[in-house]
Amino acid sequence: MSVNFETADSLPSQCVVYLAPMQDHTIKGFVYNDYYKKTFQFKNECEMLNGMDDLFNILIFPQATFEPRSFFEKKNIKNVRKAVDTLEDKINDIPQNQRTTFIVNVQYRQNATWQGTITWVQQNVTQHFRSAFEMLKLMEQANNHGVTQIIQWDDEV
Repeated sequence: MSVNFETADSLPSQCVVYLAPMQDHTIKGFVYNDYYKKTFQFKNECEMLNGMDDLFNILIFPQATFEPRSFFEKKNIKNVRKAVDTLEDKINDIPQNQRTTFIVNVQYRQNATWQGTITWVQQNVTQHFRSAFEMLKLMEQANNHGVTQIIQWDDEV
């Protein structure tokens, strides 16, 4: 299933996230931004969120309402990743029937997190999310066919 951007506005804050099947309860895949016509690969949830946040910081859109805090003094380290010009070569590494695709539209970066909408392309279902964590939980649920692991905190484990 391909995503057609011609029918919708190409927003700088809109990214397409392609997930590979989950292994070891870790989300892996690719993020594509139509505004830049570039993609980057991520190996876990943190890399995905950091990469998308870096993109939003470069664009200054959506504008963050909070400056990030740090344990250390700010040192600007330029970590430039080579962006892949063709999305299809990388995405085709994931078989079509095992790929989960989302369109993530971050509308706000308030309260030190993200708010927006996420569309699960295969099911044509859109949900609003109030935090980046909630967005990740929606992705995890879709990628695991509705099954979510619950950690038992009881003493009788």
